[in-house]
Amino acid sequence: MTSNITPQANSSEDGPRGEQQIVQRKSMTSYFVLDCMSPLEYEHYLLKVDYSAQKRWEAGVLFSNQDERDGFHQPTEPIELQTKADTEVPPRIYAELYWQPIPLMSRRLVAALQEAGVDNLQTFETRLVTVQGKSPPPVDHYLAVNIVGLVKAADLNKSKTNSDVPEKLTSMDFHSLAIDESKTHEQLMFRLAENISAVLVRERVKSFIESKGINTLTWYRPEDWAG
Repeated sequence: MTSNITPQANSSEDGPRGEQQIVQRKSMTSYFVLDCMSPLEYEHYLLKVDYSAQKRWEAGVLFSNQDERDGFHQPTEPIELQTKADTEVPPRIYAELYWQPIPLMSRRLVAALQEAGVDNLQTFETRLVTVQGKSPPPVDHYLAVNIVGLVKAADLNKSKTNSDVPEKLTSMDFHSLAIDESKTHEQLMFRLAENISAVLVRERVKSFIESKGINTLTWYRPEDWAG
Protein backbone atom coordinates (compact mmCIF):
# COMPACT_ATOMS: atom_id res chain seq x y z
CA MET A 1 0.00 0.00 0.00
CA THR A 2 1.19 3.49 -0.82
CA SER A 3 -0.30 6.64 0.61
CA ASN A 4 0.31 10.03 -0.95
CA ILE A 5 -1.88 11.93 1.49
CA THR A 6 -1.73 15.51 2.71
CA PRO A 7 -4.37 16.66 5.22
CA GLN A 8 -7.23 18.30 3.33
CA ALA A 9 -9.43 21.26 4.16
CA ASN A 10 -12.83 19.45 4.45
CA SER A 11 3.43 2.41 -18.78
CA SER A 12 2.02 0.54 -20.97
CA GLU A 13 -0.66 1.48 -23.43
CA ASP A 14 -4.15 0.14 -22.78
CA GLY A 15 -4.77 -1.24 -26.24
CA PRO A 16 -5.31 0.92 -29.32
CA ARG A 17 -5.27 4.64 -28.81
CA GLY A 18 -8.70 6.05 -28.24
CA GLU A 19 -9.64 9.64 -28.78
CA GLN A 20 -10.24 11.42 -25.51
CA GLN A 21 -13.74 12.69 -25.22
CA ILE A 22 -14.74 16.12 -24.00
CA VAL A 23 -17.80 18.30 -24.44
CA GLN A 24 -16.69 21.78 -25.46
CA ARG A 25 -19.21 24.24 -24.12
CA LYS A 26 -18.48 27.63 -22.70
CA SER A 27 -17.85 27.20 -19.00
CA MET A 28 -16.53 29.37 -16.20
CA THR A 29 -15.42 26.47 -14.03
CA SER A 30 -11.85 25.26 -13.83
CA TYR A 31 -12.91 21.70 -12.95
CA PHE A 32 -13.86 18.67 -15.02
CA VAL A 33 -15.65 15.46 -14.05
CA LEU A 34 -13.37 12.49 -14.74
CA ASP A 35 -14.57 9.32 -16.44
CA CYS A 36 -13.32 6.77 -18.95
CA MET A 37 -15.84 5.86 -21.64
CA SER A 38 -14.99 3.26 -24.25
CA PRO A 39 -14.37 4.39 -27.85
CA LEU A 40 -17.00 3.61 -30.47
CA GLU A 41 -15.09 0.71 -32.00
CA TYR A 42 -14.27 -1.08 -28.73
CA GLU A 43 -15.77 -1.98 -25.39
CA HIS A 44 -13.82 -2.21 -22.16
CA TYR A 45 -13.13 -5.52 -20.54
CA LEU A 46 -15.09 -5.88 -17.31
CA LEU A 47 -13.16 -6.67 -14.16
CA LYS A 48 -14.34 -8.28 -10.96
CA VAL A 49 -12.86 -8.44 -7.50
CA ASP A 50 -13.67 -10.59 -4.49
CA TYR A 51 -13.90 -7.77 -1.98
CA SER A 52 -16.75 -7.38 0.47
CA ALA A 53 -16.52 -3.62 1.04
CA GLN A 54 -16.58 -2.24 -2.49
CA LYS A 55 -18.83 0.73 -1.64
CA ARG A 56 -16.35 1.94 0.99
CA TRP A 57 -14.05 3.11 -1.82
CA GLU A 58 -16.45 5.98 -2.53
CA ALA A 59 -16.67 7.17 1.07
CA GLY A 60 -13.60 9.42 0.94
CA VAL A 61 -12.25 7.85 4.14
CA LEU A 62 -8.59 6.92 4.64
CA PHE A 63 -8.35 3.15 5.06
CA SER A 64 -6.59 2.23 8.29
CA ASN A 65 -6.12 -0.96 10.25
CA GLN A 66 -6.82 1.12 13.36
CA ASP A 67 -10.32 1.96 12.07
CA GLU A 68 -12.75 -0.30 13.91
CA ARG A 69 -15.60 0.21 11.44
CA ASP A 70 -16.44 -2.68 9.16
CA GLY A 71 -14.93 -2.31 5.70
CA PHE A 72 -12.48 0.51 6.43
CA HIS A 73 -9.42 -1.62 7.14
CA GLN A 74 -6.64 -1.63 4.57
CA PRO A 75 -7.25 -4.40 2.04
CA THR A 76 -4.85 -7.30 1.77
CA GLU A 77 -2.36 -6.74 -1.05
CA PRO A 78 -2.21 -7.50 -3.83
CA ILE A 79 -5.93 -7.20 -4.52
CA GLU A 80 -6.75 -9.91 -7.03
CA LEU A 81 -8.59 -8.86 -10.18
CA GLN A 82 -10.27 -11.15 -12.65
CA THR A 83 -11.24 -10.33 -16.22
CA LYS A 84 -14.72 -11.43 -17.13
CA ALA A 85 -14.83 -13.74 -20.15
CA ASP A 86 -15.23 -11.92 -23.47
CA THR A 87 -18.23 -13.44 -25.21
CA GLU A 88 -19.58 -10.47 -27.16
CA VAL A 89 -18.65 -8.18 -30.02
CA PRO A 90 -17.26 -5.57 -30.59
CA PRO A 91 -13.69 -6.37 -29.51
CA ARG A 92 -12.58 -5.33 -26.05
CA ILE A 93 -9.63 -3.48 -24.56
CA TYR A 94 -8.45 -2.77 -21.01
CA ALA A 95 -9.40 0.70 -19.78
CA GLU A 96 -7.08 3.35 -18.38
CA LEU A 97 -9.49 3.84 -15.49
CA TYR A 98 -12.30 1.86 -13.88
CA TRP A 99 -14.67 3.17 -11.24
CA GLN A 100 -16.26 -0.25 -10.75
CA PRO A 101 -16.04 -2.69 -9.06
CA ILE A 102 -13.49 -0.54 -7.17
CA PRO A 103 -11.53 2.46 -8.44
CA LEU A 104 -8.62 1.17 -10.55
CA MET A 105 -6.12 3.30 -12.44
CA SER A 106 -3.18 2.43 -14.63
CA ARG A 107 0.16 3.06 -12.98
CA ARG A 108 0.99 5.75 -15.52
CA LEU A 109 -2.23 7.62 -14.69
CA VAL A 110 -1.52 7.51 -10.95
CA ALA A 111 2.05 8.70 -11.60
CA ALA A 112 0.79 11.60 -13.72
CA LEU A 113 -1.76 12.65 -11.10
CA GLN A 114 0.85 12.61 -8.36
CA GLU A 115 3.39 14.45 -10.49
CA ALA A 116 0.73 17.10 -11.14
CA GLY A 117 0.46 17.63 -7.38
CA VAL A 118 -2.54 15.48 -6.42
CA ASP A 119 -1.80 14.46 -2.84
CA ASN A 120 -4.92 12.73 -1.55
CA LEU A 121 -4.54 9.30 -3.16
CA GLN A 122 -4.17 6.12 -1.13
CA THR A 123 -3.05 3.35 -3.46
CA PHE A 124 -2.90 -0.43 -3.17
CA GLU A 125 -1.22 -3.06 -5.30
CA THR A 126 -3.36 -5.29 -7.49
CA ARG A 127 -2.77 -8.38 -9.59
CA LEU A 128 -4.61 -9.44 -12.73
CA VAL A 129 -4.99 -13.14 -12.06
CA THR A 130 -6.99 -13.76 -15.23
CA VAL A 131 -6.60 -11.84 -18.48
CA GLN A 132 -8.21 -11.81 -21.90
CA GLY A 133 -7.08 -10.83 -25.37
CA LYS A 134 -3.90 -11.26 -27.39
CA SER A 135 -1.97 -8.40 -25.77
CA PRO A 136 -3.12 -8.04 -22.16
CA PRO A 137 -1.40 -5.55 -19.83
CA PRO A 138 1.12 -6.68 -17.20
CA VAL A 139 -0.38 -8.40 -14.18
CA ASP A 140 0.52 -5.41 -11.97
CA HIS A 141 -0.81 -2.84 -14.45
CA TYR A 142 -3.44 -1.33 -12.13
CA LEU A 143 -3.38 0.30 -8.74
CA ALA A 144 -6.50 0.39 -6.58
CA VAL A 145 -7.04 4.04 -5.68
CA ASN A 146 -8.85 5.47 -2.67
CA ILE A 147 -9.54 9.18 -3.22
CA VAL A 148 -9.45 10.57 0.30
CA GLY A 149 -11.82 13.38 1.26
CA LEU A 150 -15.25 14.60 0.17
CA VAL A 151 -15.87 18.23 -0.77
CA LYS A 152 -19.31 19.83 -0.56
CA ALA A 153 -18.92 22.14 -3.54
CA ALA A 154 -22.09 21.88 -5.65
CA ASP A 155 -23.86 25.17 -6.33
CA LEU A 156 -27.42 23.94 -5.87
CA ASN A 157 -28.93 27.22 -7.01
CA LYS A 158 -27.32 26.84 -10.43
CA SER A 159 -27.34 23.04 -10.72
CA LYS A 160 -30.27 21.15 -12.21
CA THR A 161 -31.50 18.22 -10.15
CA ASN A 162 -34.23 15.63 -10.53
CA SER A 163 -37.12 16.83 -8.38
CA ASP A 164 -38.75 13.39 -8.54
CA VAL A 165 -35.87 11.80 -6.64
CA PRO A 166 -35.64 12.54 -2.91
CA GLU A 167 -32.45 14.38 -2.09
CA LYS A 168 -29.88 12.26 -0.35
CA LEU A 169 -26.74 13.27 1.46
CA THR A 170 -24.29 11.68 -0.98
CA SER A 171 -26.33 10.75 -4.06
CA MET A 172 -28.28 13.74 -5.34
CA ASP A 173 -29.57 13.14 -8.86
CA PHE A 174 -28.04 15.84 -11.07
CA HIS A 175 -29.16 16.65 -14.60
CA SER A 176 -26.52 19.37 -14.75
CA LEU A 177 -23.88 20.29 -12.18
CA ALA A 178 -22.54 23.69 -11.18
CA ILE A 179 -19.50 24.02 -8.94
CA ASP A 180 -19.02 26.76 -6.36
CA GLU A 181 -15.27 27.14 -6.56
CA SER A 182 -15.15 29.16 -3.35
CA LYS A 183 -15.90 25.87 -1.58
CA THR A 184 -13.29 23.68 -3.30
CA HIS A 185 -10.32 25.05 -1.34
CA GLU A 186 -8.48 24.81 -4.68
CA GLN A 187 -8.13 21.06 -4.26
CA LEU A 188 -6.75 19.40 -7.37
CA MET A 189 -8.93 16.27 -7.23
CA PHE A 190 -11.84 15.28 -5.02
CA ARG A 191 -15.10 13.39 -4.74
CA LEU A 192 -18.17 15.59 -4.66
CA ALA A 193 -19.93 15.22 -1.30
CA GLU A 194 -23.38 15.78 -2.81
CA ASN A 195 -22.88 12.88 -5.25
CA ILE A 196 -19.88 10.72 -4.48
CA SER A 197 -19.87 9.13 -7.93
CA ALA A 198 -18.56 12.44 -9.33
CA VAL A 199 -14.79 12.91 -9.21
CA LEU A 200 -13.69 16.47 -9.99
CA VAL A 201 -10.24 17.28 -11.37
CA ARG A 202 -8.77 20.74 -11.75
CA GLU A 203 -8.15 21.87 -15.33
CA ARG A 204 -4.39 22.24 -14.94
CA VAL A 205 -4.16 18.63 -13.75
CA LYS A 206 -6.17 17.54 -16.79
CA SER A 207 -3.75 19.46 -19.03
CA PHE A 208 -0.76 17.84 -17.34
CA ILE A 209 -2.22 14.36 -17.82
CA GLU A 210 -2.75 15.10 -21.51
CA SER A 211 0.84 16.32 -21.81
CA LYS A 212 1.94 12.85 -20.69
CA GLY A 213 0.20 11.31 -23.71
CA ILE A 214 -2.72 9.88 -21.77
CA ASN A 215 -5.58 10.43 -24.20
CA THR A 216 -7.99 7.65 -23.28
CA LEU A 217 -9.99 9.46 -20.59
CA THR A 218 -13.33 11.24 -20.79
CA TRP A 219 -13.64 14.75 -19.38
CA TYR A 220 -17.06 16.27 -18.76
CA ARG A 221 -17.62 19.90 -18.03
CA PRO A 222 -19.80 19.94 -14.89
CA GLU A 223 -22.80 21.45 -16.69
CA ASP A 224 -22.72 18.55 -19.17
CA TRP A 225 -22.49 15.84 -16.51
CA ALA A 226 -25.51 13.95 -15.22
CA GLY A 227 -25.49 11.37 -12.48
